[in-house]
Amino acid sequence: MQNMNYYYDFSGQKFGYPLSLSINGFSRTVFSRQSSLEISYILKGAYEAVTADFSCTLKERELIVIAPDTMHMICPKQEAGKEEKETVILTIHVDFARMSDAMAGDCQNAFPTVVCTEDKNRDFYISLKRKIGELVAMLMKGRDHLYEMNAIMMELVAIAARQQDFSMEDLPLQSDFHENYLKAIQYIDAHYCEELTLSDLAGQLSFSLSYTSRLFRRYTGIPFVKYLAYVRIRASLEALLEGRSSIEQIAADCGMANAKSYTAAFRELYGILPSDYRKQFRQNLKYAAEKKIRKMELDEEHKELLRHFIEESGEMLYEEAALSICKAGNEIVCRIRPDAGEVRIETDADGTLVLRLPGGGCSGREEFCPIS
Repeated sequence: MQNMNYYYDFSGQKFGYPLSLSINGFSRTVFSRQSSLEISYILKGAYEAVTADFSCTLKERELIVIAPDTMHMICPKQEAGKEEKETVILTIHVDFARMSDAMAGDCQNAFPTVVCTEDKNRDFYISLKRKIGELVAMLMKGRDHLYEMNAIMMELVAIAARQQDFSMEDLPLQSDFHENYLKAIQYIDAHYCEELTLSDLAGQLSFSLSYTSRLFRRYTGIPFVKYLAYVRIRASLEALLEGRSSIEQIAADCGMANAKSYTAAFRELYGILPSDYRKQFRQNLKYAAEKKIRKMELDEEHKELLRHFIEESGEMLYEEAALSICKAGNEIVCRIRPDAGEVRIETDADGTLVLRLPGGGCSGREEFCPIS
């Protein structure tokens, strides 16, 4: 189920806008495959991220970038035998379908799926985290200046797209089994609106029934029937949020047997009834833990989880893997990684502050600004 104490949703979709940001606490597996760029950042607890190519555990203040059209699942990671911990995740989507072709470019091939932490892909991590901090700061202050938000969104996209040379820690699965799985999900994508059974799929692809069943168990961790239902629910979201069609009609249009089966699958996937999901989205409302409706806004629980973004971002003056220098109010704050080695601070004859780094680029010398 979803932890509604932490639920927050800034949905650009309601305005036809490409950028969305949500905060959720999940105690179940969440399946996803969509055309948008996804950036997920762990605010609390730990999550396991699973794609067709690799799986990894993400801990607090770690993030993953998911390329468009990458099938993946995210589920809470709890330690066996220990008390269950709360898990909260911040997710950003940039939906290229809501941009013109000239703005979106070749979004299908522009991005990697990559994990970023303090130690792994650190420069990428720092750049993304700082930009997310700017977006969070804007929302926390209640500002939604369109052009400022456009700039942050496109900088996020640009940062993510520059990292195509990052390699995955795990080797991709290049097997006939994997290729056949891709054929299966492509067929489902094209025919999910129709009556479709595991036998139909196996027959179309000339696979045995047992082999086809194993494909889904191996690569999604869920049976075919559940996978198909999730695909249909995902495909129905736009119609649901538009609010023009009944639940019965939406269920029929996406291939579900009836409104009852649609509602059950929707609730399993999102932890909420489709009618409530639509209401929250249209009216920008959410349900508190005590089931009372309140306005969608960043409350104290959110702000406590997000505060480190604001504290760590500031006005960045200089940043690299070993150190960062930013302006925070009337102070200049220099942060040096514990493992950066010896860093000497000196002043040249002309009053220029110089940090001499151990080895590294620029002959180990970094200039910043004259000291008056």
